[in-house]
Amino acid sequence: MRFHEGIDAQPAALESSAAALATTLPRLRPPPRDAVVALVGIGASEYVARGAAPVWRSWGLRAFPVSAAELADGGHGGADVYVGMSESGRSAETVAALESVAARKVCVTNDGDSPLAAVADEVVLLQSGPDSPVYTTGYTATLQAVGMLGEQWAGRGSDWSAVPRLVADVLRSAEPVVKDVVDASDHARLVDVVGSGASNATAGEGALLLREAARLHTAAHETRNYLHGPMETLDPQAACIIVGDGREVELAHDVAALGCHTLLITTRPDVAGTGALAVVRLPRPPSALAGAVLQILPVQLLGRDLADRRGLAVRGFRYRQGDTKLD
Repeated sequence: MRFHEGIDAQPAALESSAAALATTLPRLRPPPRDAVVALVGIGASEYVARGAAPVWRSWGLRAFPVSAAELADGGHGGADVYVGMSESGRSAETVAALESVAARKVCVTNDGDSPLAAVADEVVLLQSGPDSPVYTTGYTATLQAVGMLGEQWAGRGSDWSAVPRLVADVLRSAEPVVKDVVDASDHARLVDVVGSGASNATAGEGALLLREAARLHTAAHETRNYLHGPMETLDPQAACIIVGDGREVELAHDVAALGCHTLLITTRPDVAGTGALAVVRLPRPPSALAGAVLQILPVQLLGRDLADRRGLAVRGFRYRQGDTKLD
């Protein structure tokens, strides 16, 4: 599936995946209330872990993100349950991470016959269909699956049935705003992507996606940490994508006032675009991780439009490394 097609396929993919998960997830027993849960991944999946962990903790689960590379290099132990995420199920570091630990192992993957599924005790199948070389359906389906899994284990419940429709609505409504920032993004020497909490996932994946799809120079930052020095490089030749409803709104105004072209992705109804500030206004999501699903969509559209402008086909990595994916 091509990148452009993957973006458009997400409403249907999320709907079919949620239906499958509604049957699968109730079969997974919740961890004990005092159990430590490690959310493990690399690349896009690691960003899912970073966004999901604080949300899971807010639900009463003792969840923490752990890089698969850290575990694969010998950082064993520390958790009672490991949830490994890999859309393909072939990420070498995540497979090695789960192999290295002696604890309950759950994997979230789109391939039940993958190496990751083979080393896990329990398998959560996305059943989200094919994905594009730069992840689209697999990324948002993983976010949805981890959100639904966390809610199942925490004894909570959100209505995910509206998410496919919300995704289609955001893809439609965000498109004209994104087209207005393509030129500034194309000419920026650097694009910082900033968010906190569940939006940590969007900051990390957004910066990664724009590198992979459009070969843009990007960096990902947590909101509060960004205020403590990283923003010192900003000038009118830089651009920002800022995601969130809290301190992020003030930051977006401050950064735009410096002359940096800024795209704010928010659910706040009281913020309007002006001057160097453009605003994509999202609908209220049913949960924080459903919100992260919606937040990545404008960044995907920006990656698509920048790739088109730069004449890039978005076929995957130019610099493939032979030891990152297993057969």
